[in-house]
Amino acid sequence: MISNSAGFSVETGDWHTTKHLAKPIRLTVFVKEQGVPANIELDPLDLDCQHFIVLDEQANAIATARLSKAGKLGRMAVLKAYRRKGAGGLLLDAASVYAIKQGLDKLVCHAQTEAVDFYKKQGFVAMGRPFQEAGIEHLQMIKVLDT
Repeated sequence: MISNSAGFSVETGDWHTTKHLAKPIRLTVFVKEQGVPANIELDPLDLDCQHFIVLDEQANAIATARLSKAGKLGRMAVLKAYRRKGAGGLLLDAASVYAIKQGLDKLVCHAQTEAVDFYKKQGFVAMGRPFQEAGIEHLQMIKVLDT
């Protein structure tokens, strides 16, 4: 289990075992805060991804992300009260460790442009030009993994 100095830890599993934890976080962050339509936020790709959940000291789910078999990181969301406290970095660490164990050599994500600096600090490099996804400007980013 991966954890950090704030007392956060990460659990991982398939959609069936993590849905009850991941779904409320994603609906809060993407649908309620950012206005993403609920019908595109939860999609069939969830069934084919590994999901990561950050838990606080009381085992409350506070952040989530998913990773496809091809190494695309997505649906990364941290509840507002826990942003800038290490939950996002912990998600990326857990996803990186998992990806390496799966034989992947890189992670790819579509980062919201306001989060690009966060991803850069985590070792991601921006690629190409900004584009719209769910009505929000994004930038493709790649992180080469130390395998």
